[in-house]
Amino acid sequence: MRDRPEYETPDHTYTYLFCDLLTDELLAELPMSDVSYSTELNGIGTLTGTIPYSDETLPLGPDAASVPSRTALYVDRDGTIVWAGIIWTRELVKGGKAIQAAELLSYYAHRHVKQTLSTDTSLILNTAYVPTGQRLYADQKYIVWSLLQYAHAQPGGNIGISTSLLTAPAHGVSRVLTYFGYERPEIYKAIAELAAADDGFDFGVEVGWNPVANNLPPTRYKRMRTWFPRRGRTATESGIVFTKGGPASSIVDFNWPENGVDMATEISGLGDGTGEAKVQAVAQDTDRLASGWPLLEAVTTYDGVIDQAQLNGLTAAELTARSNAQTQPWFDVMADTDPAFGSYSVGDEALFVIEPEPRMPAGRKGVLRIMSIDVIAASGPERVRLTCGAV
Repeated sequence: MRDRPEYETPDHTYTYLFCDLLTDELLAELPMSDVSYSTELNGIGTLTGTIPYSDETLPLGPDAASVPSRTALYVDRDGTIVWAGIIWTRELVKGGKAIQAAELLSYYAHRHVKQTLSTDTSLILNTAYVPTGQRLYADQKYIVWSLLQYAHAQPGGNIGISTSLLTAPAHGVSRVLTYFGYERPEIYKAIAELAAADDGFDFGVEVGWNPVANNLPPTRYKRMRTWFPRRGRTATESGIVFTKGGPASSIVDFNWPENGVDMATEISGLGDGTGEAKVQAVAQDTDRLASGWPLLEAVTTYDGVIDQAQLNGLTAAELTARSNAQTQPWFDVMADTDPAFGSYSVGDEALFVIEPEPRMPAGRKGVLRIMSIDVIAASGPERVRLTCGAV
């Protein structure tokens, strides 16, 4: 194997800001150790780390500044916010307290629809649109807006996530949906299922610094966003290439497994109802079946889904996901080697190239989509793990 080129690894400055979840008021800026954090496409990334309790940190009030369920945590790397979430757990460890946090979307996993909301006016009493009424706009983008508007209208239910990017233009994809209050559907799950349907979308919360003006203290933005039809750049648009081997090697380690356990060529989707009245849908991968793949069946249940078109879309999307289930690779890359951390994000496609080596004599290359990014924060060389999926 050729020697890697010598280069100086730049130091990075991490700042951890602990803020009140409702007001976003800064409670404390505290050091942390053993920090790792992740972001996920259409999912909820996590953070773990330890707040040291010492003579230097105790005067800053780390206990009051990191109360679980009511504290927001921002991770700033060299002046850019790279992660934001909510502290959910805290426990004593040697030298301090270890915390676990999850991205801001995790808040909506703790929020539920408590009155019926629907695109069908025959199922609701107040036909005004959300948030003053119970009616949902039909476009899928506006349904997300409606769900968040409903959540934010409840006392104590607005953590400052803007919905301004969920207004026009629409996606142009209408849905027929009802969320029955007596079932208490979870808001995050409702958005995730809507996004996963056929002709769905990607979604996430963008966080960053607002421009500083008039010598005022810096403020942060938090805004919900959808990407239609998908988030990120194609491999051609991004031009991102990760390689292992050769002078431009950026991949430190990898695993490119092939797993057929979750593979399916036919999906049965089951909605609400009982007996023969249960709403059902079937989706088949006719191309794979015609090319010689065996019939591999899976069944998925969608509680609360009564609309046939919605169930058809969810089932078709599940088939697409299961058809690509045999490829689940990950790659450990250096943060400061080209392509550098920050030049790519979840949703982007990239070309991954493995030069021939003993465990892969023929080498391998392929275009994959970045599904999650895990970072081990450090002042020295950082390690980034990219978990990918098929395009």
